[in-house]
Amino acid sequence: MEYMGIVECASSARLYVDDIIMHGYKPLIINPKGVSEFYLSYREMMSKEIGDKAEYIDEDEDFDVFIEKLKSYNLKAVFIGSDTGVRLADRINKALGLKGNDPATSYLRVTKKGMYEALGKAGIRRIESRVVTCDNDIREFWNEYALDKCVLKFSEGAGTVGLKICKTIEEAIEHYRYMLGAESLIPTDEHTILIQEYIGGTEYIVNTLSCDGKHMVTDMWRYNKVTGDDGSILYDHVMLLKDLEPGHSDMVQYAYRVLDAVDMKWGIGHIEIKIDRKGPVLIETNVRPMGLAMTQAYLDEALGYHQTDLAVDVYLDPAMFSRYARKVYNPPKYALMKLMIVPEDMVGSFEPIFILSNMIKSTREVLFFGKDGVNSYARTIDLETSPLAIKMINSDYGALMKDYELLRIAEKRYFHLFYTLGEDLEPQKLTTNINRILDLSDRNKKILVVTDDDQYAWQYGQRIETDGHEVYDGALYAVCKGQKAEERYRQIFRTIRNIRSGGPFVAVPESYRSMTYGSVAMDFLMNIGGVRIILPAYEANDVVYGVKK
Repeated sequence: MEYMGIVECASSARLYVDDIIMHGYKPLIINPKGVSEFYLSYREMMSKEIGDKAEYIDEDEDFDVFIEKLKSYNLKAVFIGSDTGVRLADRINKALGLKGNDPATSYLRVTKKGMYEALGKAGIRRIESRVVTCDNDIREFWNEYALDKCVLKFSEGAGTVGLKICKTIEEAIEHYRYMLGAESLIPTDEHTILIQEYIGGTEYIVNTLSCDGKHMVTDMWRYNKVTGDDGSILYDHVMLLKDLEPGHSDMVQYAYRVLDAVDMKWGIGHIEIKIDRKGPVLIETNVRPMGLAMTQAYLDEALGYHQTDLAVDVYLDPAMFSRYARKVYNPPKYALMKLMIVPEDMVGSFEPIFILSNMIKSTREVLFFGKDGVNSYARTIDLETSPLAIKMINSDYGALMKDYELLRIAEKRYFHLFYTLGEDLEPQKLTTNINRILDLSDRNKKILVVTDDDQYAWQYGQRIETDGHEVYDGALYAVCKGQKAEERYRQIFRTIRNIRSGGPFVAVPESYRSMTYGSVAMDFLMNIGGVRIILPAYEANDVVYGVKK
């Protein structure tokens, strides 16, 4: 049996496992020593998911002994799965004579301090930065560059943990002191903290593949971030760049120069770049797959391929690189990932958002970052405290953005639709005369009527028994009993699904009064379910009305 290694198999590096198997090899997951509790818990979760598809080995305290153990696996390649695996993977590849990057320059690809130094030596535009060792370092840097705001971050870290935009010297000093006692997701002996000038503009992801010092772009994405009141950076969504715009070619050329500067020879790159009025500038580069736990199904639908599969192909046959690099970049569909922003500390279940988001046509996957049995969630302050990602794809850009806007509006204004505390909706007494509503309907149309204890069809002025599985000309929804909010959501969506296009959907006020946000909640559910809301008449008496699209 021949093996291929993955050093710290985290997030989207999970794709390597199946790709390695498809190429006829056995995956060996290599776990570096000295990682944070976050990565230890992540390993446990990943090992449960991967199971016996792979074998596992922990780094030994003695590197030479560890290499001897690895030699018994007849490794043909070793890939980097996470930022914590870069240094170890580089050392392993050199010790085993495998294709890889120079361990002597690993720090250029791992630490932000090293990246910015490399750009300076190469004469490439960079963000002005300085290592902070005391309060006075912040004052001197702020005054030297005449800043109106700055950024503080760990030199070696992941996600946005510890990162903050500060608007005054005092705020920067306060956050620096907080960072001294905080932990990065990647613990190091240096615990280096950087202060940087703040760069505005739009932030992008450029994902790359390198082969013997040559580079190609595999895919590009654009971040949309919002800044919290306290300066925290909050991710709103990430969108695939399908249609290139002015400035994107320049950004790609800049990315290639960055990879050369940090001595990138082999493997996957994940580069974060901002474009402002001066052009592109590096935020950071990582030599591992993009995060957000990408799946093969999602990437293959959006791109027609996925990055890790190309990496294995090119490693085994470097001649494949030219073939891939010559292909025109033209993803077949639009893709967007909405990262949910929790506005306040909360306790509850996110089950409703799974129901709601899966009813949106563009939704392909809902990625939940929470843990089983945990139902308390902190206010979102960075990427790690965003509990959900809703991954969407559509061949129609307008339809994709409309679906995204539905989620964004609800997140900003009606967040409590998305989670439940587990209590039942308070039962309501049905006082609306549903027979009068039915009498006003077209007698030739078959209308589905859903009540607390029954469902039946109404046609020609009479009741007709039905199992509710037909396609109806319209529906009257009149459920007002006590039940879980998520059960009400499912029932409403089932009712809407049974209506033919152009058919009316009518909901009596008792069906929504006990919901959080009342009629607004019903409007939102109808909208997600594909019902166009009709403006109410003066005589509507709070009955909500719409037409199936």
